[in-house]
Amino acid sequence: MNSSKVAKAIAAGAFAAAALALGVVPAQAGADVRGQECGWGGCSEIQNRSHRDVKVGRDWCGDDPAGTVKKVKWICGKPSDKHPYQDLKPGEHSHESAYADTDTFRIDPGYEMHVQWNNDGEENGPVTVYGKKDHTRWVKVANNHDIDIEAYFKP
Repeated sequence: MNSSKVAKAIAAGAFAAAALALGVVPAQAGADVRGQECGWGGCSEIQNRSHRDVKVGRDWCGDDPAGTVKKVKWICGKPSDKHPYQDLKPGEHSHESAYADTDTFRIDPGYEMHVQWNNDGEENGPVTVYGKKDHTRWVKVANNHDIDIEAYFKP
């Protein structure tokens, strides 16, 4: 093996070791790998613990922090994206039922939303209650969150 090939082999080995140390595993061809659509921070996921559907979205426009609330609905990504939002049924988890990376959810007018902000792999995160309003709101979910949500109608 010449010195150029040895240098390339060492560099490839160092890259692979660094990737594994960071928890990055290369995808196999044709494999359905969790995190394929996710950035370095991982995937954001939502578990719907409500008794009603909750609208979730694949993308959030901007670099706002987790928990940011906005009144407007907008579409990020490519113009060819046909399904940037969809309903998450009661009991469903967004990773299996919607998107591998789910960055936002909607709070409908007249509803209060209880959100447990778990970091990925945990189940004891703090709970935030988003009170009833007379308008639709969208909430940002960070890539390291695996949240549980419950929606309650408040007359």
